[in-house]
Amino acid sequence: MKKLIRLVSSGALLAAVALLPAGPAQAQDSGFLGDYADLSEVTDAAGAKVKRYVNPKFKPGAYQAVMLDPTQYYPAPKPTDQVSASTLTDISRYVDKGLREQIGAKVKLVSEPGPGVLRMKPAITAVMSKSESLKAYQYIPIAFLVTEVKGRDKEATMQIEVDLVDSLSGERMGAAVRKGVGEKLPNKEASLTLMDVMPLLNKWIETGASFLAENMK
Repeated sequence: MKKLIRLVSSGALLAAVALLPAGPAQAQDSGFLGDYADLSEVTDAAGAKVKRYVNPKFKPGAYQAVMLDPTQYYPAPKPTDQVSASTLTDISRYVDKGLREQIGAKVKLVSEPGPGVLRMKPAITAVMSKSESLKAYQYIPIAFLVTEVKGRDKEATMQIEVDLVDSLSGERMGAAVRKGVGEKLPNKEASLTLMDVMPLLNKWIETGASFLAENMK
């Protein structure tokens, strides 16, 4: 078994964003949002658990457009044999494309800060391989290190965090931490692909875009 070099907070989209039922493990703080004190666990419209904060100032009519930052990884991942650099790029690009399409269909997207512009900053804060039957503290962050666990299937576990701020003042208007589990990998040697987490990402993107649009009408 390879030696664990870097321990990443086990964690949920992004963030951003949307959510699939996350299973028994709970979303955890990665440090991306900085201050998590105001976030509390709620049940979203899809019946899934999410840690969320909504500023009382973030209400319909306060913002008319969204400035969307590219999805980042936090902390920066180290590609491995099981999670390649190309897969990490595929995942972040897929989230970017999905958010632009879903949010853009509901509200105006802009590329510059300005009055009435909400800035959305999404980050994938954990991409992990969870070995079946292991407890939460035994999660393996495969985006940063792959560790072989014999005799157990693996599945892709992800967390996404999203920060919503006023594009001019930087004041936080909202934040969310979401966690979900993708498809089981065929075997312990299988490499993670975009397809393994695509259903999870689609749910996150759809739910996140809908929540944002509802609060901007």
